[in-house]
Amino acid sequence: MADSTAPIDVAVRFIEAFGRRDLTALADCLADDIVFESPRMQLTGRDQVLAAIGEFTGVVDSVKITGSYGDARSAVVVYEIRTGPFGTIRAADHVSVRDGKITTDTLIFDTAALKA
Repeated sequence: MADSTAPIDVAVRFIEAFGRRDLTALADCLADDIVFESPRMQLTGRDQVLAAIGEFTGVVDSVKITGSYGDARSAVVVYEIRTGPFGTIRAADHVSVRDGKITTDTLIFDTAALKA
């Protein structure tokens, strides 16, 4: 269901939009006051998060979701990001969703490829 507000559906839509480099679809998934945390940064606010994602999408060749799990308030999406400069990065996003929008996003990935 494309317009579902269930956390798992919102999270999968978000990662699929990331893979397509579709910043408009990404923005539609995010709350204005989203809090984002990753091994490399912490950001607050949709504009800051979109700017950071927009910078990274330039090196993304494809995204493949390998698993997704959720309940009534949150979801986890596990996926592989294929990039030119870093190879394949395996990642997991844990998101909280309120009213069909992501309010928190904790991204976990191995930073070794980025440091190399």
